[in-house]
Amino acid sequence: MMPIKFAIRSETGHVRKNNEDNFYCNGVLMRTPEKPFFMTGVAESPCVFAVCDGMGGLDYGELASLTAVETLAEYAPKFSQDEYQEVNNYVSVNKRIKQRSNVEEHRECGTTFALVNIVENAFVTYHLGDSRIYRTQNGKLLRITEDHTLAEYKVRMGIMTPQQAEKSEEWHILTKCLGLVDDDDTIFTMPDFNGAYPLTGRILICSDGVTDMLSDAEIEEIIIKAEDSAETVNGLIDLALKKGDYDNATCMVIEKSEF
Repeated sequence: MMPIKFAIRSETGHVRKNNEDNFYCNGVLMRTPEKPFFMTGVAESPCVFAVCDGMGGLDYGELASLTAVETLAEYAPKFSQDEYQEVNNYVSVNKRIKQRSNVEEHRECGTTFALVNIVENAFVTYHLGDSRIYRTQNGKLLRITEDHTLAEYKVRMGIMTPQQAEKSEEWHILTKCLGLVDDDDTIFTMPDFNGAYPLTGRILICSDGVTDMLSDAEIEEIIIKAEDSAETVNGLIDLALKKGDYDNATCMVIEKSEF
């Protein structure tokens, strides 16, 4: 089995009173979102990592992201055995979020979802919303995911330029997420491990509290120059906070251990 190093950090930010982000870090998730969280560790392949960014106001975003990672804890251990079936089964979390929000005064809530599943020397990804997944290769930062937002959809359709999209009010209007859409719309496109990404360099999973504050060029400089995953997550979060982070910020960095 291959050892995998990881580091995770989550911060509330300067403006929000509560942290609606959460994560799944090979069995670990966040139970006290009001406190800053930082952790490093080593896992063995196969392993699963994810970041979720909840929405809904008050405590409802926290409820959605917590439900997503709690449910992931049930399904993730089975991903390496029958990934196709288990990821489809995991989508039942969409109904769980709706059910829990209905209990809580019929308040709607939802969450983004960005997951990396590592098996041996390769990894595949799943995502909904605008939490992102990046990887490094040959000293360059490569973005794997496309945001499920109305603005990015218009960019892909040629209606907007990327520059216009960044300034648009539609930048954060999600077209896909868990909990706020019909169940059929949440089904992921199933990747195939024959076409998976090689486990080289570093993998970054982060919420938009990081990517709204930092350009890809700034992220690349930090992730390429950092000594290890811990230095990377601290560098990214520290810079996001320094630039006036108004949102919750969570990032996770994963890499093969050299030991």
